[in-house]
Amino acid sequence: MKIGLVILALLGLVGGAYVYLQSSPFGQAPLAVLASGDAKELVSQARSFMEDIKYKDFKAAEQYSLPEQRDQYDIARLIERLFKIKPEVLDLQSYEVVSSDLDSSGERARVHVKSEVKLLNSDQHKSPEMILYFKKEQGQWYMDLASSLK
Repeated sequence: MKIGLVILALLGLVGGAYVYLQSSPFGQAPLAVLASGDAKELVSQARSFMEDIKYKDFKAAEQYSLPEQRDQYDIARLIERLFKIKPEVLDLQSYEVVSSDLDSSGERARVHVKSEVKLLNSDQHKSPEMILYFKKEQGQWYMDLASSLK
């Protein structure tokens, strides 16, 4: 009797988790996609990119972009446009990947990121959000800076 109740409770828990995931931001992509290597790679790249921005290593951040865009854009200027703050007074305190999803072809993706920033010159706090767009070229994921930071 007790084993039957435990099994029933576990089935209810799994079913509830599935319904929750389908209605949450993660519901934008099937559960199988979220566990895929591509999704993990995209989340990892987004986190590394944000870490480079946090430590103002714009040269390293440039390496995530499409090869043809690497010399076209000044990341510090794009960051200033995005956050509406000069990079030298931007203190990126935290960031979190909220969701990621791939298109039906598996060649395009986007990663939703929330961040907390502090303006060093005014002690003001902001919570900007952004979507980083990625394209897959020759089996490698690259960020499309033109779409992500403009």
